[in-house]
Amino acid sequence: MQYTAKTPHNSVLILQPEGLRYRFQEDHLFKDIRYSQITGVKVKRNLFIHYINFFIPPFVFITQLYSIFTDGLNWSNGLNATLWLLIFCQYALTKKVYTVSVLKGPLTAEVYGTHDAKEAKAIKRAIESHR
Repeated sequence: MQYTAKTPHNSVLILQPEGLRYRFQEDHLFKDIRYSQITGVKVKRNLFIHYINFFIPPFVFITQLYSIFTDGLNWSNGLNATLWLLIFCQYALTKKVYTVSVLKGPLTAEVYGTHDAKEAKAIKRAIESHR
């Protein structure tokens, strides 16, 4: 079975009976991993960026609303509140990147990147079913 993602990483993953064949990002050579070498499979997402972008803009927006409530509505407070609301909305509408990583001993190989969490989990199940 072959998975191809044009975005975000131009990655190709081919599940063969003897192992994985993948190309991640702009690497033009395919790399092979045998199923016997695989010790685990993970689906990762950059949670640090997620938490910073999810918690800070709403907190600052609420403090700006409090400032508007105490100081009155002026152009500075209104502009700041609007800006932080737009930053939060931009984050909420941005597609998340899910990376399928294969653990082979102490090393980790990132083999596939996609915007779809269901696709990443399906690939993880397919790799684990071959092990």
